[in-house]
Amino acid sequence: MVVLLGQCQGSQNSQDMMIPRPNSKSQPVPRDFQSFSIEFAFFPDYAGNKSHPNVFPKNLLKNFKDLTGVYSLVRVGGTSQDHSDYFADQEENIQLIYETPGDDQPIQVNYGPAFFESYHTLGPIRFLHGLNQNQNRSIQQLQEAAVKACTSIGSKLHLFELGNEWNFAPGEYRSSKYSMLDYVLEWNHKSAIVKTAVEEACPGSFPGFMAPSLVLLDSINTNGWTAQKIFDLGYDEKNLTKELSFHKCVFSSLNIIENLAPQISRAKGIAHLGHLYTLGEINSIAGQGRNGETDVFGDALWMVDFSLWAAAHGIKRLHLHQGLNYRYASWQPILSKGEGPTTKPPYYGQIMVAAALGDSENTRVVNIPLKEDTVDAYGIYHGSSLVKIVAVNMKAFNESTTGDRPSSEYHFQLHGNNHRVKVERMIAPGSNSVNNVTFGGVSYDYNRKQGKPVTVRPNKEMLEVQEGKVSIDIPDSSAVLLSLV
Repeated sequence: MVVLLGQCQGSQNSQDMMIPRPNSKSQPVPRDFQSFSIEFAFFPDYAGNKSHPNVFPKNLLKNFKDLTGVYSLVRVGGTSQDHSDYFADQEENIQLIYETPGDDQPIQVNYGPAFFESYHTLGPIRFLHGLNQNQNRSIQQLQEAAVKACTSIGSKLHLFELGNEWNFAPGEYRSSKYSMLDYVLEWNHKSAIVKTAVEEACPGSFPGFMAPSLVLLDSINTNGWTAQKIFDLGYDEKNLTKELSFHKCVFSSLNIIENLAPQISRAKGIAHLGHLYTLGEINSIAGQGRNGETDVFGDALWMVDFSLWAAAHGIKRLHLHQGLNYRYASWQPILSKGEGPTTKPPYYGQIMVAAALGDSENTRVVNIPLKEDTVDAYGIYHGSSLVKIVAVNMKAFNESTTGDRPSSEYHFQLHGNNHRVKVERMIAPGSNSVNNVTFGGVSYDYNRKQGKPVTVRPNKEMLEVQEGKVSIDIPDSSAVLLSLV
């Protein structure tokens, strides 16, 4: 699984592929598998407020509901949540203080009651709201922030999150001697305070937390923090965690198997806790991405492969992290730094995954083993029935390349008695393209209809099944979704 490797122009392959059946013990993929994380400091930019709602992200999020039958969950958090202080008397919704103009994130965020208007502009979305664990000046301020969240967000509040990536706390938020046990004791203390305050102010049961929201770097991590050790030390002694959340710090978008292996292993290792295992903050390359790598069509292809590999191996939800002017963002929500609202290539990868998973509550994903590492394929099952196939051709083709676009032909052996197959392609002029991306002939660009689907190329491509096989030609740097009808 290596993304976008070069290939000599004009070369072609033809492969026959058998599609494995899902493991009988595998669990269904939740319909909200494709979800989002929005940087706390920039949430008002994404959502707007009651007087000026941002309809563009609202439209983009509704597209997932139309494909899966449920809305994506939205986490509001990130690094800036541990630099965010709530002030009940602040009239402005948010104040951002930067160390240096042009930085990706502010060093301090002050927010007031008006901030919470943004939770009511995007439709019937459910949210995971981030609380500041770093702030130690006043426990009352933490209590007030939690109470305001529960009273303002109401039934849309899915879970709280207390702290972001606290394995980086030693030397950053706390002394260099700050230990796992120190973290466990602090989180247990503050989470109990949040629970008590919320239960007194808000009717109904306490929603709980997504936790521990650590970014464990596994083989390169030198401070010894592990998920198992944290729980062995008594983390979450009151059982307030409802969903496990870990973050993935990807330093290269190349080897997907290698990138996800520690997460898959960790999910199995702490499965006895009985919680969903999610990636609460994830995207393609750490540091908010890179221009020319994570804002181009090649990243959409990576997104499809990464997401389906995760789904096939027990990860229950991905929160793709977003932020204003971030190089890996799925869309730019407002005009900033000379760039207006726009839908970016990674969004199309997420939409393709949502279309592949569909609206069944019994969806399972299997990887289809291939001989080459530049094409990846997946079978999508509803129950025991194969219903869809996804294939991603990672061979690089740039939009400036002259000559014909190379392609490869693949033959999939089907299980049932299907006669026809619907074809939906995700394609752009090249892997380095920023614009003119479509999935199934549909554009979600801001300039067309503010993120609503617009058919720009009528999609009528159908294939006949011949002797139990379907054959498909896949151009380099493109992906295809085959739906059995």
